[in-house]
Amino acid sequence: MKTFLNAGLLAACLTIVCLNGNAQDKDSLPVKKYQPFNVNLQVRSLYLWRGFKVSNAPITDVDMYYISKDGHFQAGFWGGASFTGDYKEFDYYVKYTAGNFSAAIWDINNFSNYPNANIFDYSKDSTSHFIDVGVAYKIPMKLPLTVSWNTIILGRDTYRNKNGDLTNAYSHYVQLDQALYIADTYNVHAFVGGGFAFGLQKNFYGDHPNVVNAGITVNKDLTVFKYHIPVSATAMLSPEHKYGALQLIANIF
Repeated sequence: MKTFLNAGLLAACLTIVCLNGNAQDKDSLPVKKYQPFNVNLQVRSLYLWRGFKVSNAPITDVDMYYISKDGHFQAGFWGGASFTGDYKEFDYYVKYTAGNFSAAIWDINNFSNYPNANIFDYSKDSTSHFIDVGVAYKIPMKLPLTVSWNTIILGRDTYRNKNGDLTNAYSHYVQLDQALYIADTYNVHAFVGGGFAFGLQKNFYGDHPNVVNAGITVNKDLTVFKYHIPVSATAMLSPEHKYGALQLIANIF
């Protein structure tokens, strides 16, 4: 009987020690602290955007932003410049994300061809800005499909109407992005995007309603001396512009 009691006491003590040990282990786990403000830096071999070769030279781009604690709301500044100095851009944006749905408004200000650009100028005939509004939804599947629609609502997306007045074209860009393969450290996507404006042949993305951006993207987590550097490679073809290009992006931090 005494032996049984001793064994029971020993088992109880071991259980208490183990529980305390597990509690200490949980307490010692690092807790990710909320950081409302952040900044990211990317380096690109060239700059591709919706079927345009915006810069043929390598560029760096910086994203400085605020994000809410729940991760739903984000607002920030995005800017890029080419190594040659030919390309210069400074944007502002707000974004809302809820589950698989997202919506964003971008004030895109690529002033590369506007040497005397006024950052506060939004006149149709002289501005370097255009305002882009977009929504996207990721259809939850084993290999998700993301559908997105963007419309330029203001700025230098214009045409002359029958009266000769400069009028907004309200060009649209619609894209399907299909995940083809997803693994722990890399994934592969195929995408196709078209540009058009209702009632018009010419639009912001080309001279005709057409596919302007199609290709494949490979995202990979590259490890260099124990540092993780996400990299992305995109092979793009544009039937409307009749050219192709290969872009490499490295996320430095």
